[in-house]
Amino acid sequence: MDFGQSPKSHYGVAVHLADTGPPPHHADSPGVSDRLRPRVAWPTLIVGIVLVGVGLGFMIDADFGVAPVDAFFTALSRTSGLSVGVVLALMSVLMVLLAWALGVRPALGTLISFLGIAVVVDLTRAAGLVWGAPEWPLTLRVLWWITGLVVFCAGVASIFAADRGVSPYDLLTQTVSLRTGVSLGVARLMVDAVVLIGAIALGGSWGVGTVVILLAVPATLNVVLPKLSTRLHRISEGSPPAATANAE
Repeated sequence: MDFGQSPKSHYGVAVHLADTGPPPHHADSPGVSDRLRPRVAWPTLIVGIVLVGVGLGFMIDADFGVAPVDAFFTALSRTSGLSVGVVLALMSVLMVLLAWALGVRPALGTLISFLGIAVVVDLTRAAGLVWGAPEWPLTLRVLWWITGLVVFCAGVASIFAADRGVSPYDLLTQTVSLRTGVSLGVARLMVDAVVLIGAIALGGSWGVGTVVILLAVPATLNVVLPKLSTRLHRISEGSPPAATANAE
């Protein structure tokens, strides 16, 4: 696992700093090499959005610890009286503006991501209330949380791999990575640590699971994402993964 390289060299993420070189491209602009074809990229993005929203909803209802940023969102939700989805949408706007101010422009996928995830989170939590998930025994809630974590991590990797614009929080993570030169995983760890401190200060719902997420998501970005991106590129170019592997 190489934690020292930026996402540019690992995954071909098409994000350009706005204050260096020629005028920057949006992350979904044409002419960027090594990008997935639209017929693969957009379905991958949509699947990622659904997975992130569902996984987040599961983990919140299980109450065994959510991602640091989600602990922050739930704290704001409780203090403001707004739903988690609404808070997520509002904070996403602020994160996009911050990333943009630091020189990384959002793409169309960023807009789709933060609106889509907000809706899916609320729908998932509404279903969870119908099923009585928050009141389940501890064992069932732990299993619910683990399922949510796996689904959430798969969604994050899918959104990055689609390369059509990441979610606002991931855009902020990507900005830190590009500005500091560290990998996406390390950047995510750095941002999560700062956000978790804020969540604790606000009384957000966090627990043992939060620490697990703190390690699981960076590992997903540095280990799973490159493999997923490679597989999707083979599919995008019309090469069967098995045949390509044999050829190599």
